[in-house]
Amino acid sequence: MGRTFAQTGFLLYDLWQYAPQAPETAMHPHHAPQAFQPAARPATVPCRDTAPQPATLLRIILLAALLALLPACATPTLAEPVPASTPFPDIPLENAASPDQLAALGLSGQGPWKLSDIRPPGMKNAGKAPLVLIEIFSMYCPHCQREAPHMNRFAELLAASPLKDRIAVIGVGAGNTRMEVDLFRERYGVTIPLFADPDLAVHEQVGEPGTPHFFLVSLKNRTAPATLFSRTGRMASPQSFLDELAAIAKRAN
Repeated sequence: MGRTFAQTGFLLYDLWQYAPQAPETAMHPHHAPQAFQPAARPATVPCRDTAPQPATLLRIILLAALLALLPACATPTLAEPVPASTPFPDIPLENAASPDQLAALGLSGQGPWKLSDIRPPGMKNAGKAPLVLIEIFSMYCPHCQREAPHMNRFAELLAASPLKDRIAVIGVGAGNTRMEVDLFRERYGVTIPLFADPDLAVHEQVGEPGTPHFFLVSLKNRTAPATLFSRTGRMASPQSFLDELAAIAKRAN
């Protein structure tokens, strides 16, 4: 069931990308405000009458089916993401990462763990408050799919920076099972450790944000994690994002 459901989501997304359409700009209803630009868009689509064309009807059907697969982000909510300068919940982490990634985070066993359990070996020698960057994503979110290579590049830049032993990076798949997280990792070549959130427990605890959403959390006090940064939407660039977080980390001792 899990693999069939996940593959269906990707199939619908691929069909959405390549279905013929009239020239228009679509927008995901609950993600960062960016224009959705499907691939292989025809320059023009002839319109013969005022009734919906078959291509338009096809895209409406595909859109309805795709939105039905977006439990974490399609429905607007009155909740607000945890803001900066406030306590952050010690969220549970359900295993979907590789053994090497778990070891790099200082985690052992099969889980589940808590956010406060993250203790990368190098962090104890950093001399300052340990920090964790959390990306809340969904495998069905087009912006999260496009953000994957940027996150990989960000991780590369971080590994080559003085902050490599101070900031750990993880992703949490809102509404995604371990099977779906694995498919997302494989399809988009994601290199950061990913965790599953199939029942949306984490998503609810952090304020039901749109995706992608980034939190930078301090674990200086492991019994009371603190939010240093909170933002919905894709990064402008991996380097500028690292520079922004570096400035925040410098102030957080």
